[in-house]
Amino acid sequence: REGPTGPFHEFGTRCVHSSPCLLAFAVMEEDAHMVERTEPITQKVIRCRRFVGDAQTAQTLNPRYCSNTPKEELLLEHVREFEEQFVNVYGNRFLFLCPPNEYGVPKFLPSTIRPTHLPYKELYEVKPCAQFLADFFNYDELNPPDRYPSIIPAPHSVLKWQAGDCFDLSIALCSLLIGVGYDAYCVSGFAPRFITTRNEARSACPQLEWHPEDKKEDVESEDDEFTIHKKPPLTSEYREARRTADEVDKARLDEEEMKSDSEDDPSSEEDEFENRRIHCWVLVRKGSREVREDMYVEPTTGRIYDVTRCPYLKIDLIWNHRNLWVNMQVCNASQVELDLYNSRYFEYVMLDAEGGGSGGDARGLYADGGDAPDESEGGKLEQAAQILDMPPAWSERVDIPRENFHARCYQGEKTIFYHKCKVEQYAPYTQDDGLVQRITLYKDVRRQIPLEIRETFKHRRDRLSERKRRPMQNETIEHFLPGRPSSSTSAAGGALKQYREISAVSRELLFYNSRLDGLVRCVELIGKKMFEFFEDRDDRLIYHSVTLDPSLATNHRGGQKPKDTYLVESMGEVPIRKMTQKYARNSQVPPDEDFHKICYFLAEGKIRVDYHREPGQLTFKTVTYVNEDGNLYSLPRTGTQPTQQEAQRLLQMQGNCRDILTESHQRTHVELNQRRKDENGIRASRSVQAGKKRELGLPGSREDVLEPSVYDLAREHARVDAMREGAEEEKQEETTSKVDVLAPYLVDFMNKETKYVQLDSLQAELVMKKCTQDFRKRLTDRAEIIQKRLEEEQEQLRKRRAQMQRRGDNVEKDEREFERYQSQAMFRTQILEQRLARHEMQAIEKFQELERMLQEDPRLAAMWQREPAAMGR
Repeated sequence: REGPTGPFHEFGTRCVHSSPCLLAFAVMEEDAHMVERTEPITQKVIRCRRFVGDAQTAQTLNPRYCSNTPKEELLLEHVREFEEQFVNVYGNRFLFLCPPNEYGVPKFLPSTIRPTHLPYKELYEVKPCAQFLADFFNYDELNPPDRYPSIIPAPHSVLKWQAGDCFDLSIALCSLLIGVGYDAYCVSGFAPRFITTRNEARSACPQLEWHPEDKKEDVESEDDEFTIHKKPPLTSEYREARRTADEVDKARLDEEEMKSDSEDDPSSEEDEFENRRIHCWVLVRKGSREVREDMYVEPTTGRIYDVTRCPYLKIDLIWNHRNLWVNMQVCNASQVELDLYNSRYFEYVMLDAEGGGSGGDARGLYADGGDAPDESEGGKLEQAAQILDMPPAWSERVDIPRENFHARCYQGEKTIFYHKCKVEQYAPYTQDDGLVQRITLYKDVRRQIPLEIRETFKHRRDRLSERKRRPMQNETIEHFLPGRPSSSTSAAGGALKQYREISAVSRELLFYNSRLDGLVRCVELIGKKMFEFFEDRDDRLIYHSVTLDPSLATNHRGGQKPKDTYLVESMGEVPIRKMTQKYARNSQVPPDEDFHKICYFLAEGKIRVDYHREPGQLTFKTVTYVNEDGNLYSLPRTGTQPTQQEAQRLLQMQGNCRDILTESHQRTHVELNQRRKDENGIRASRSVQAGKKRELGLPGSREDVLEPSVYDLAREHARVDAMREGAEEEKQEETTSKVDVLAPYLVDFMNKETKYVQLDSLQAELVMKKCTQDFRKRLTDRAEIIQKRLEEEQEQLRKRRAQMQRRGDNVEKDEREFERYQSQAMFRTQILEQRLARHEMQAIEKFQELERMLQEDPRLAAMWQREPAAMGR
């Protein structure tokens, strides 16, 4: 199998053959014109050129970016010998082993991986880490797709740029996974077009996938071990055949639908690079971090595939931060045996210091070659192992600034198209309404008929967290986090948990169990019925409802309007047919005397009272009363009639029920009006706050939609504290400087007897010149002191970097200590630069303040009086 060829690949091979770094640059200049003619100028090449041309970066750059250490040169020589032996044994085959970095210096691929553990819990697990990097990076396709990239930059630069191709993303992801303890590897090979172009138009949205197998396992584990197995149900062969035929027809129709309606899907066209598209992904081996099975991780999308059911075509190379393996198996990627140290399957470049390379099949490049170390040679084996070990990574430490981490998306937003689905992601605080994600589900493959829109919000003052809209049904569902305040300070309210509304049909409000009135659910069937549920009330009320009947308005006796009506927003006053109340059990009252349900039939003039059941009884006591001119009579009339006190109590409860329903209805409408007001305020704020910086220090108000996060408040408090400290220092300097600045210069002109100073114009001018000169010199000396300290700090940092470079092989041992010192030194340098800039700004203001004081000082008035006289003459 011949690999891709071309000018770059010839350059890549020659770079490995040439040990000195200068020869590599000579080869680059030699092939510059040919590369420009054949290699397109991609965004990656432009980024690398800007990185090389940045003078500020060059001052603080690790020297290993621009050159190789002796140990790295020895490693490149060993890789060259490996490639020569590989060609002699297996024939001509291109190996992508030592691509150039940003500066054109060849680097062995394993030395590019920099294992790092970042202080973010989201990056500690495989799935969230892969998903985060997929959203964090702007993916660049290989151009052309059948050739390896011309540059492999450092993962530190890739994370700084937030952009790269599949090789850059895989190396960055592998660095983070190895840093948190996973056994991760980079894999290069060939993949289909929908993988290399990150086209997921035919894939299901991973955020909508549901795995019922997990729940089945949980249910099975809960079953008792000793159970009687049921007989299998009888099934019809005819029905099974019909069901199978229907599934086949449905699958065929779905496939035809996708082919016919996916005009925007480039994968439906013929691919001129079929089976030749180069790609790179990540392999995570089982064993470490409780990983049960090997799995592939796609860095461009964050998807995880099983090794035996992966979409990749072939595997060429596998490498981690210690070694590189060349795949010798001519089979599909899903059939590759991942026994890396078995020479029947892979050829490894570096000898394993722990003995892993000597296991498995002994057939390989080192089996009968003269370059392999011999166990009988004794000390030569240890010497070879010491020479051929892997040098430390040449890249700077991988880092993601906290601001970029919380922004998550590249440039603040990202849109991904799936099968009948579109996902839009936004960084927090980039949208005025707090939107961070919108998922739109469509009916068709062309994504033109929306079925459902799911929106996720963060940092909302009204505590809104999620909204679902179904345009076809005119349905809206909103979810709120705990802590939503009440719209009225005098009445019970707030604590809204969920709001669901079907336009002009029904609305439902769910509340957290933290309201003073105990309301947990309110449902209104517009124009028909309204009922509410309560919990933990002192009066034991758990339910009340009101049933409406618009037909009573026309069928009322005498054409008069009914007295008992209920206000409906879109229908006005609607007559009430029935009101109902339910109460919880009172253990202190006998069941046959404890009210359970009371129905007030206002249209019929009746009241029905149902009592609680006796323990163990199926029936319960019920009594029906008739209201005639304010008097209650039980039915049948021959039975026991209620006393005056009982009748008055029921009539009073009827009036109270009407009042409670009216009051609850008003509170609910206040909540709904406040909800509409919030949304209208959000729409208005989009135009008002466009391009306006939000003041985080101000207290929250209804006009501001979003609330600051904890990190924003911490940064704001730190900034305020720094400003306060600076103001205190300035105030202290002012108090110390509130001395008579002219006192040292007026001693010679002071009258010893009267202690009074009388200056003429020449003396006043002399005193003023001396004062301003000394003040200017004092400010200049202070600036020189700060500048000297800054230069000393920078010089000391350069010396430490040069010292680390001279250590060569022992860099990894003291690397953590040097990084700690470097971060502290950079912090001190930044503080000194800020102090110098602030001193320069304050020096101008202080000098202007001195001139103003001198002009207003009455002891120097003679100098200012002379000038007008001179002008008059």
